[in-house]
Amino acid sequence: MIDIRSLSITGMQWHAGRLWLAAASESVVVKYDPVGESCDEVLSLPGVRHACPSDEGVWLITGGGRLGQQLVLWSPETNRVIRRFDCPDGAASGATVLKDKLWLSHRRNRKLFCMDPEKGRNLWTIRMEHQVFSPTSYRDELWCVECDPGPLGDWSDERQADYAFLRYDPVREQVVERIPLPFRPACLALDSEHFWYAVQDETGVRLHRRGTAVPWKVCP
Repeated sequence: MIDIRSLSITGMQWHAGRLWLAAASESVVVKYDPVGESCDEVLSLPGVRHACPSDEGVWLITGGGRLGQQLVLWSPETNRVIRRFDCPDGAASGATVLKDKLWLSHRRNRKLFCMDPEKGRNLWTIRMEHQVFSPTSYRDELWCVECDPGPLGDWSDERQADYAFLRYDPVREQVVERIPLPFRPACLALDSEHFWYAVQDETGVRLHRRGTAVPWKVCP
């Protein structure tokens, strides 16, 4: 069993009562049970940055492909790759599944991509106001981390950046909810009651109850 407090988390997704986590520096994907407080390794793969379980298998973002990043659908049952696609524009800052479509984010280019999970074809592209990464879904909700890097854009000092958890309606292409944050999140997931998140340059996972005004917990 792995100590979740020791992992530098780069991607996460809630699925079937478990929190799936990817840690790029440790090259592992793990599954965390918050009830039993157990954390077990699912897969070891160099360069894996994100893991998103689905009914078909687990979508992984790893190195490779024509632009250096690829989406891989992996089967935990057979330990085999079902299919793989190049990430459009090299997008590699997160992926999730919503209503049978794959959603990917390209942080620096400020884009969300909607992809056909069968053929890997990009169906449409949404240009966002600010940087977005770590898209995640719960039921019919699409969320991501938003970063306004500052007055000089990508050249701004990172201390000038403002972060938020963003709920987005991709059909209307509009923001539903924006929650400002007092810290720099690395990634996000959510269930019916909580936001789960990791903090940049720190290890472990935090949680915050949705819909409350309790101060955000930023310490292990």
